[in-house]
Amino acid sequence: MKALKLLLIFLVFAGGLFMALNWKSITTPGDNSDNFADEDLIDISAKCDEIRDAWGRCTEWDEELYTVQRADLDQSKSMGMFSREGYNTVNNALRESAANRACGSYLTCLHDTLFDNNKLQKQYAGVQFLKEREKLESDPRVKEVEERHALYEKIDRFVKSPHYISPQFDTEDADWTSFAAYQNNILGTARSYRSNKLYTAEMMHIPGFQSGLSESHLKSVTNVQRSRFYENLCTQIINHFEADSLSQENAETLNGIYKTFINQESNYGVEKLATFIVNYRDKLKTNEQMIQQ
Repeated sequence: MKALKLLLIFLVFAGGLFMALNWKSITTPGDNSDNFADEDLIDISAKCDEIRDAWGRCTEWDEELYTVQRADLDQSKSMGMFSREGYNTVNNALRESAANRACGSYLTCLHDTLFDNNKLQKQYAGVQFLKEREKLESDPRVKEVEERHALYEKIDRFVKSPHYISPQFDTEDADWTSFAAYQNNILGTARSYRSNKLYTAEMMHIPGFQSGLSESHLKSVTNVQRSRFYENLCTQIINHFEADSLSQENAETLNGIYKTFINQESNYGVEKLATFIVNYRDKLKTNEQMIQQ
């Protein structure tokens, strides 16, 4: 029994000494601390072909395929199946194949004569997903897609807008932005889109874009708002001065407002504003007479 105990003590001591002498080689195979083997245990060329072939069979972005391939690659790496060089080669094959498909599918949808916004948005979401997962912020393919999508979204919002033009009387400065200025801003925005090289080369076919950016269309949409604009502006002016105290200063301000108003508009709201100003002066005169008495 004593001999058995001595034998166990010896084995524990010998095992501890072996572990101490070989700890580095046990915990870090080769001289590697991140699960890379000295040699690849996977056929790198075949693995790259497998990844590329799978993406080659896809006609559009496939998030499930990417997720499966990424999980497989990461698992094989964690099991020490790759050398560092081998892993980098396969990893690059996955990144490039997925990025080419994601960005290529977006451009295909954008240029499709049978344009489908829902499909385009799906492909763009794929580009953004891959950008985040693979850190592709500086990738020229991703930048190319993002540049086009930003322009597409701006034009899409513009052509779908009703282009409402509403007045806003500035009570502090007794001034406002004219209807013509608002209208010219809309026409100028459309003109800048029509002259954009990306639009003319890649987006003119998109339903609603050409008609929605047409100057004649935009003028017809905005011109019908002119009467409402100046009638509403007139109401805002009157409401402001009705709520304010009677004063000679306000009367003089109203005279300046009227001159500006009639220079911009000769029909709508002019008579109503003129009547208000005449009545305002009469009330002011009556008020002054009462004070003097």
